Amino acid sequence: MAKKWAIVIGINRYQRLQSLRYAERDAQVMRDFLLGEAGFDHVYYFSERSPKIVLEGVSLSTQPTVANLRQFLELRFAAPFLKQGDTLWFFFSGYGLQYANADYLLPSDVEVEAAETTAMTMDALADCLSRSGTDRIVLFLDACRTEEQKFGQGFGTDPRGVTSIFSTAFGETSQEVDVLQLGVFTHVLVEGLQLKMSQPKATLADLFHYLCDRLPQINLSNGKLPQSPRLSANAPIAPEAMLLPHSNPRAGTQRSMAPVAAPPSEKLRRSIAVRQSLKKTLQAGGASILVLAIGFVGIAAYRTLEGYLNTPELWTTTLVPAPPSSAPSPAVLSFKDNFYQRLPRPGTYYATYASTTLFGQSYREISNGNGRFCIKLVNGPSKTAEDQQVIVSTLSFRENGTYIDATRERLQVDGTFTEITDSTSTWQWSKPDVDRAGLVAKCLASTTSYVRKVKGIAPNKETAP
Repeated sequence: MAKKWAIVIGINRYQRLQSLRYAERDAQVMRDFLLGEAGFDHVYYFSERSPKIVLEGVSLSTQPTVANLRQFLELRFAAPFLKQGDTLWFFFSGYGLQYANADYLLPSDVEVEAAETTAMTMDALADCLSRSGTDRIVLFLDACRTEEQKFGQGFGTDPRGVTSIFSTAFGETSQEVDVLQLGVFTHVLVEGLQLKMSQPKATLADLFHYLCDRLPQINLSNGKLPQSPRLSANAPIAPEAMLLPHSNPRAGTQRSMAPVAAPPSEKLRRSIAVRQSLKKTLQAGGASILVLAIGFVGIAAYRTLEGYLNTPELWTTTLVPAPPSSAPSPAVLSFKDNFYQRLPRPGTYYATYASTTLFGQSYREISNGNGRFCIKLVNGPSKTAEDQQVIVSTLSFRENGTYIDATRERLQVDGTFTEITDSTSTWQWSKPDVDRAGLVAKCLASTTSYVRKVKGIAPNKETAP
């Protein structure tokens, strides 16, 4: 029988940051639900009041400090302990930080100015979890809990080898609701898991669709800022193919043991019911108006086209449209309606055959920030920087792919998110270092499509080894 394991972390009190209200309760509710209704075998719980655990004969404190978390991860993931088909979930509620082109989960004793040594990077965490032995790894991350820009912009890079569900889209903050005494994301997550885990063959994609529908409803009903979850499918198993674990068949008798998200007040329930009723009424009225409009449009269209229907030769000279552009308009820059997208990994990319004369001085840099991605294309057939052509451009994300606004071509991103292909070459990710000043900074700060083309200003870069 497949095993179900989880790691749950919730941090209210930070030594050097403003305290949060319900992050610890988020983790407590999630832990109780997983052990109770979801029937998980093991849940490692870290919070201010969590008990010690014994692992490999060592007694470990579960206070969520950087030292305690690192010690636990080193011991638990020193060797595989699960097999393919098992489930490993990771839940975190607290502060997150994007710093120096890396994403961090912040322990209770973090020093923000020294995040590299006092926090956990998302990539390092994902690499650690991947050593568990299973490929069914899901991260649930509620880590954007403040309005301050330094912490509230959302994660920009997606960890490799795992599937991640973020509580917010880029540029949004995660909301808490006093009437629930929970973060909205945790409330809706547990609510969705209760519903979907009881259904046969429900998948992670089904759960995510539920979150996308329900989360904005709860925020709207409580007068909170908009909040949309985001999913990163950066794992061997697609969300549509990853089945959710079945709930505990004895959950009905254990429901009282698991303090699942507090139910909304009667006033809130009436508010939601009224809004849903109004929505149905408007939909019905809108459908009737739409039918009438279609009828009038159809009559007008027929009268306009009647001459063409009787004179077919006019079609070849008047009604045949011009061939469409090879790429959609570059105006679409939002991630809001994105289900999951292959986002290229930020960093410097070199051509896979960079030793040739043509590409010896060429490279690509991808930067991200404030929910935006920009690319610097450096083309240098010569060894002199003055002859280099430099293009800085925003990237646009749509249902059918990623586009470079400067060239309006589709940027191919491979399944590992570390290899990109444009019309010039295939480029392999080499390092996270990028130039985020000058034109790149202006590109990231822009609010519309941004394109700049110059010559001879690219800094000297070493070529790929």
